[in-house]
Amino acid sequence: MSTQTEPLDNPADGKTGLFYPPHAQPLRGDEGFIHATWKFLRNPVEGFGPLAYNQPIVSVPNFGKKLHVITDPEGMMQVLQHEATKFTKTAIDARILGPATKEGLLSVHGEQWKRQRKAVAPMFRKRHMEDLAPIISTTLDAFCEGLDAEPDVELNAAMAELTFDVLAKALLGDPQGIDGERLKYATRNMVTSAGTLRPDDLIPFPAWVPRPISPKGSRALKKLKKAADVLIAQRKKSPVENDLVSLLIAARDPKTGEGLSAREQRDNLIGFFIAGHETTALTLTWALYLIGMHRPTAERIRAEVMAICPEGNVSYDQMAELKFTQAVIDETMRLYPPAPMLNRLCHEDTVVSGREIKAGDTFLLCNYVMHRTERLWDNPLAFDPDRFIRDPKLKAKGAPYMPFGAGPRICVGAAFATMEALMSLARLVRDYDVKIPEECYPKPLMTVTLRPQGGVPARMVRR
Repeated sequence: MSTQTEPLDNPADGKTGLFYPPHAQPLRGDEGFIHATWKFLRNPVEGFGPLAYNQPIVSVPNFGKKLHVITDPEGMMQVLQHEATKFTKTAIDARILGPATKEGLLSVHGEQWKRQRKAVAPMFRKRHMEDLAPIISTTLDAFCEGLDAEPDVELNAAMAELTFDVLAKALLGDPQGIDGERLKYATRNMVTSAGTLRPDDLIPFPAWVPRPISPKGSRALKKLKKAADVLIAQRKKSPVENDLVSLLIAARDPKTGEGLSAREQRDNLIGFFIAGHETTALTLTWALYLIGMHRPTAERIRAEVMAICPEGNVSYDQMAELKFTQAVIDETMRLYPPAPMLNRLCHEDTVVSGREIKAGDTFLLCNYVMHRTERLWDNPLAFDPDRFIRDPKLKAKGAPYMPFGAGPRICVGAAFATMEALMSLARLVRDYDVKIPEECYPKPLMTVTLRPQGGVPARMVRR
């Protein structure tokens, strides 16, 4: 299989017109254990070799048990959906995210998770999405005014600014008394601190063993908890219709009528702080990078948006018409899934992808690798949004495209994230030329999420 990962002499293929964007350098397969482990710790998406890219399952010894790397949709669906009750998140997930979201959806299991999911899921139904779309529009208006004044940006930082403001206004009711800049900074510090792997993370400590946090990460976590407590107290005193905090407080299990505890409310809110703007910001960052490096894509998006919305912002009802723009977002998340890897612990003997699995074995479910394998995709390293138009089945359940995971624990806010990304990308590409230096070729670097190493400098030129 092709393993092109460094900049080509001409990353845009002159014959096909396709662009070949950055790809984390995989292992060759002949590295020793120490070198391979060092590569994985430095950047987990670089820690996979030819076997992972060419076989549906790879198994290696792991402290008396086995670690199974799944890079195939059938195995992914079995673990995440068909036999989901046999698997839980691993202890390392609890140790990484537990300090921030111990009692929230991101971390809990079993009946506690079911109860919370039932209570929270209605918050992201269509009727709430329609209500939130105009607020995204007004946020985009203010963001574009800022771009006109300061067109030179670092895309990751700029998109984090945009998506946090959307979160504050559309989901949190534009809270007063909260320092938005400090909160943004704290959220990103928390993700970076918690998501950077360390050698001790490879040791299978029990979930109850605490994972030390850096002083910077500890300060960030305290700020997040304080902000969440303030917001919840405000909403209990003065509810705001249809904002996330008020909905969290009012959330009830539809069968039992049971609500969330104060700790569950806070930890879920912190989870939405982390996931609600970081993942969408990265999708927009990578999408604008790809568009800036491939002008034909920019022109096609602009023409499509102009045909249905020549001015102002795309409405909720118009989004379905933006088929190519949506395909660009889909292709972006194929190449750069916001959460490029999931962990699971097996609690019951079973068989996955034809391999016997024992209780106590662990799994790495690597959609980043799955999205780039030649046995599943045509020309997988190329940026080719039309693949999703040529074959809509690529997004069907069980297909090799799983940017949000799959099964009952799939991202509860996926619909909101997709709406926000589509509306934002349509407006920005219609109204601005995205100018990126030709030499900019940032390697994807995984913390909890998948960021462009070194950032992406850009100039947003109003058309």
